[in-house]
Amino acid sequence: MAHNDCLQDVPDIFENEIGESLLARTEGLGMIREIGPPDLCHIVKFHAPSRSEPDIGSYHHVLGVDTSTSASLAAYINSLQYSLSETQGWFGSGNNWKIASGTYCTYNAFSNVDLRVQVKIPGGVDAFIVTPTGERKEVTEDLWKECHVSSLLRAVLYADPMAYSVTGLRRMTPVASPRDETKFVEAMVEQFWNGWALGSNAETQVASTARNFLVDGLMRYFGGEGRYADCAAEILAPLAYAPLGGQQSSSRMSAEFKGIDPEVAALLAETYMEGDEEVQAVRVMHQALKVKSSCYPLLATQAEFLRRKKCPDAALTVARMAVKYAPSEFQAWAKLTEIYLEAGDYRRAMLTLNSCPMYTFVDHDYPRVPTPRRINFPVKSDVLADYDLGEQGTGTIPPNSRASLDMDGPGLIEEMALNENSTILRLSAPTLRCTFARVYKFLTEIVSTIGWDELLLLRSQVFVMEEEYRNSAVPSAAVDDEDLAEDDDEHLPLSTLRERHTAELSRPTEGEPSADAALPSTVDAVDTAATEDSSAVDAGAQVINEDPLAGPELDSAAEPAAESETSAVVSASASEEPGKGKKKNKKNKGKKSKENLKAGIMPPTEPPAVTEPTNDGGVSAASIVAIGEQMDVISLSDTDHGEAKEPESQQQQQQPDIDDMPQLTEQLSAPQTAVFEAAPNEPNPAPEHLPISGGDDESLITKPEEHNDIIRKRLCERWLDNLIMILFDDLRMYTSWRSRMHNLRATGQPVTYRYTQAEWEALGDLALRLRRPSEAREAYEYALAIRFSARAWQRLLEMHSGVYTSMQQEEQRRHEGVPELMPLTSNDSLMQALDAVAWLSVYHDRWYNNMVYPNPVCEQLIKLINIHGLSKVRNSMVSMNLKPAVFNMVKRYFDVAEKFNVRGSKW
Repeated sequence: MAHNDCLQDVPDIFENEIGESLLARTEGLGMIREIGPPDLCHIVKFHAPSRSEPDIGSYHHVLGVDTSTSASLAAYINSLQYSLSETQGWFGSGNNWKIASGTYCTYNAFSNVDLRVQVKIPGGVDAFIVTPTGERKEVTEDLWKECHVSSLLRAVLYADPMAYSVTGLRRMTPVASPRDETKFVEAMVEQFWNGWALGSNAETQVASTARNFLVDGLMRYFGGEGRYADCAAEILAPLAYAPLGGQQSSSRMSAEFKGIDPEVAALLAETYMEGDEEVQAVRVMHQALKVKSSCYPLLATQAEFLRRKKCPDAALTVARMAVKYAPSEFQAWAKLTEIYLEAGDYRRAMLTLNSCPMYTFVDHDYPRVPTPRRINFPVKSDVLADYDLGEQGTGTIPPNSRASLDMDGPGLIEEMALNENSTILRLSAPTLRCTFARVYKFLTEIVSTIGWDELLLLRSQVFVMEEEYRNSAVPSAAVDDEDLAEDDDEHLPLSTLRERHTAELSRPTEGEPSADAALPSTVDAVDTAATEDSSAVDAGAQVINEDPLAGPELDSAAEPAAESETSAVVSASASEEPGKGKKKNKKNKGKKSKENLKAGIMPPTEPPAVTEPTNDGGVSAASIVAIGEQMDVISLSDTDHGEAKEPESQQQQQQPDIDDMPQLTEQLSAPQTAVFEAAPNEPNPAPEHLPISGGDDESLITKPEEHNDIIRKRLCERWLDNLIMILFDDLRMYTSWRSRMHNLRATGQPVTYRYTQAEWEALGDLALRLRRPSEAREAYEYALAIRFSARAWQRLLEMHSGVYTSMQQEEQRRHEGVPELMPLTSNDSLMQALDAVAWLSVYHDRWYNNMVYPNPVCEQLIKLINIHGLSKVRNSMVSMNLKPAVFNMVKRYFDVAEKFNVRGSKW
């Protein structure tokens, strides 16, 4: 049913009660976590001829409107008066519905308030702010400036429709001319030093001056056009050499920054590197490092520069320093992993990934609105006449594609039913976000280089596998619940509880000869090996003091792990639920007490005393316990302290220096190292009773020296083990898909409708995740053969603009049978890319995306201009004989390239 109370070219969401969207926005202000939701434009319409008709309230969301003054917002609301649908009559056309008033809401991410402008037609403008508690206050000049910057950042960072989609969202160009860009730069520079208040993206833990949403918006805006030199000259260079904009005293500036801000200097160096001004980048890094050599963004930038210059050793050293100064920042660990992967050191790359700090993903802010009465999406029929964006069998196959259009495919209803039961659409990898998606990308790079079998072997060599964990820590016999004695051990230190648990694991079971019977005399064994133990201690200390990022050397004789094996969990308590963990702790306490009584060992009620002599200067109990734990880690041949004591000279020789205690305890506290030591209060098993390695079926823990290899292994984090299993699911689905494609082509059967369009898109994304762009392109073409797909067109456009060039070259170098690449400079590649630009332009115009730049289509078209030149790209578009309306849409992108003087616009 057609309604003449709707807007012509703007989405309209109608309310059940007037003002309910404003009330819902006010209630949701306290739940905003980032830069806020899009702006909200609410209007009230009335029926002019008959006032008996009830008023109607409707709204839509907006990005890109100028929010610097109340006049610009009032002008936007007034422009909607001319967008009302017209009703055809006998003597012309007209509309009986008018706009009575409107309210424009925009969120201030700096002050966490909502600025609102009420406009009454005709006449009357009122501006005020609403706090999260619902209070109404006056607007100041500073709040207007902050609102303007917040709105610009939302328009830039939410520009990609596939990354941020909201029902009824209208996008407009925030910066349409060089004059608007000057205003944009001035606003960003004025609020630059307050950017940390906005927060940061999901891969940064702590927002800083150079790591926040304001910096991300600047880099996105200038980086999309490749104008890094303009960003460095107009914004970053003045800020780096004039810290804080002169807001603080000169004495503090000279004492703290000494003429250059290190974090801003890191950004300046990055822009110089991206703009091919490496000499300037080196000069900036040199000056900033003299001011503050421990600035981790600066070290990360320096490591990236050395990596590009093929200096892996120097880059590795600098990347380790960045991790040392910022151990809680994921980006520092990611840079170190990237350098390890490029150097081919996959073992240390896996260890580094296992040590990465992972953050919980925080999604973007979306508007909270009630359920609408109805929604109106007006369609521009004149543009969509030759471009069907949703019908089946539209013939939208890209030219020169390998897909064929079969007209016997399933309908939309059948497709939806097939998608509900599809295993392809239920893969877990597309749901990964934030740091987990980044780590998964590293894993796919490893698999694409060395293969899945080598990754399993590498995992078994680096991490403790389940079979090894069971062989090295055999749980004792279970005890009935009614016989458990619950002791209150919560007051005991962690080291004492750890010694108790280790003693239980090391005690021989019934029927097995004890260690005392195996060894004639433990004291004699220690006395005869005194000199050997001293050298063993020195070697063990060297292992402990080794760089934790470098990791131990691999054992060439390590047994490869089967695919069915899974990595050991970090701790047993991590796999238990909180409620079950408490019950299990009580059972373990009772079990230890009962078995200790049977063995004649009294459970200590306080930390065990240390029998070694101490220095005259007095050592704290924590230091003594740390020394004992350190000795357990260094050597597995500790004797029973309850039966014999070592000579004082030997004990002093094995005991570390007290001055090194903070360093030792810090190294011992690393959660990634798996340590399996013998019980400190019981003798070790005799070497002759340990199983002797006789083949591949034997356990790895066969001899003391082989046991040391297990000690050097790490426990795999649960999240990393889950990512490996997700990668296995992707590889399994990819293998099944390629096998089916091979069989279908071998038998001459049609391929297109073997999968639904959504499944073809998912298979294309799967191939891209596994770094197979040629097969991804094939899947996207089959998806377009069924129906229009904006995602498929966007990925094909990125392939023709050079986004996946390095991935394509890598695939062609490592895999045989891959079709040759179509050169980016060829005319065929250019025409296919322009075909994608035309389709995507119509699609964006259909869904009210009037933002010319930043826009993913415009960004890829600018890359084509960088390769071919503006004249060639424009003439090629003219030769396609597009409809005038479609050509005018594409022409806007050419105007942006010419106005802002991007590379290639002069030829």
